[in-house]
Amino acid sequence: MSRSLLNRLLLSAIFLLASTCMPVFAQDAGQVLRLSVGFRTLKNSVNVTEERRKEVADLEAQAQKASADGRYGDALRAYNHAMALLRGQAWTPAYALGTALQLKLDQLVCDPGQTLRLQAAQAFTLTEPLTGKLSGNLAVARRQNGRTETLAELHKLSDIAPDFASRPLSIEARLPELADGVYQLVLTLTASDSEPVVKTSPIRIARGLNARAATLKSRASELGAKLERENRNDLRRAIAPVEYAAGMIELVNRGDLALERTDLDGELAAAEELLAQIIKGRHPLRSRRGDIRWAYLSNLDRTNQPFRLFVPASYDPAKKYPLVVALHGMGGDENSYFLAYDNGIIKREAEARGYLVVCPKGRAPASMYLGSAEQDVLDVIAEMKREYSIDEDRIFMTGHSMGGYGTWSIAVNHPRMFAALAPVAGGGMPQTIARIGAIAHIPQIVVHGNADPTVSVDESRRMVKAAQAAGAKVRYIEVEGGNHSNIVAPHMKDIFDWFDGHKRSRTENETNGKDNR
Repeated sequence: MSRSLLNRLLLSAIFLLASTCMPVFAQDAGQVLRLSVGFRTLKNSVNVTEERRKEVADLEAQAQKASADGRYGDALRAYNHAMALLRGQAWTPAYALGTALQLKLDQLVCDPGQTLRLQAAQAFTLTEPLTGKLSGNLAVARRQNGRTETLAELHKLSDIAPDFASRPLSIEARLPELADGVYQLVLTLTASDSEPVVKTSPIRIARGLNARAATLKSRASELGAKLERENRNDLRRAIAPVEYAAGMIELVNRGDLALERTDLDGELAAAEELLAQIIKGRHPLRSRRGDIRWAYLSNLDRTNQPFRLFVPASYDPAKKYPLVVALHGMGGDENSYFLAYDNGIIKREAEARGYLVVCPKGRAPASMYLGSAEQDVLDVIAEMKREYSIDEDRIFMTGHSMGGYGTWSIAVNHPRMFAALAPVAGGGMPQTIARIGAIAHIPQIVVHGNADPTVSVDESRRMVKAAQAAGAKVRYIEVEGGNHSNIVAPHMKDIFDWFDGHKRSRTENETNGKDNR
């Protein structure tokens, strides 16, 4: 991706991604940014004919122009069309409609017999719309052994105009009495002269789960107010992860959390146990070690923001410990570093060396750690300092992909905070490169694969060159044949070795007790 496009999309993302919630039907820069990354990866990973590549290049240019003009729906259409060509998929009116169509349900976590409200709308208008009226149905199905089994038809459809851009399709349907589990809602629409358009959405039947979450939320709120009146701030802060867990169903319903990847039962059970400890006057973090899910109450908008941390078994609050801040890539969240990359190798390195690790969510999966997402990282660091004995001179930051961009940009904005940096498969926006001299005193280890189809290796090369020109100490590891993801785990040891060898460079004011961060 060209620097000019990267700059345009990322600057647009500053304004878009300042909040935690993104409407499902929005045609916006955030959607375009995420799709452009997927397009770029696909384009650099497949072989097509020269004629097809020219078609794709023309569509890419259209997408870039539309995005620059703020016509995000047109940009989405062009990128999706280009990706279909790269996959060898014919861009028929039915396929285009299926790509454009988005489903939004008022609830994804339901009790049996509940009435659901569904809307179907288009993310972009079609250049070649379907002709004639559509018919079809809404059904509930179950996926088993690689096959989809239809369990019941919920609503029959007929005489539907094939344009959901100006007028979304609204459906109400009552769920049948089904056993608890994950199912699929399947919307099928067919025109007389085309293949069917099929869109699906997962739903979960869970008897009493909504009521259980509401009860937990109420109990946590009452206890939080009581602790606040009693000025017991340490325990009041511990209410945040309980409230966050109690609100996870709402986040799933909004589309902010993936239903299939969220263990709602487990999260609620853990939160109920946390609440029981707080009621007894015990702070849940004091005795816990290992991998911990947590949250804090943000002063920006009074929302509970999640983060994930690791505490080594050897942790002793009487001593000072180094802290690694790990920033996930685009599409990830606070769990990414703890679950991916060789099943959380970062935790094994931290345990062996006696480090604490924290991974913020960064507000949104495509935030680029700008605006409120950057503040989230700073707030999480402040929470770690409040709860743990952190060595101020050994706070390190690493990040992969989008997290690599964030590692450099946050450090440039807060040049006295970090002892060393380790951006992996990342890069820098023009405003970051222009201010790279601000972190010339921070040692940096940079890792990038030279066969990366997602973020060009030139992005790291450019940052390394600028940092070295500014006088920074840089170790650059360019992995021959390395792609976007397979370079992270094998170089985690190198990153921690680098951190082991560095402490924060202090100014004269800091040495005299005046921290001028």
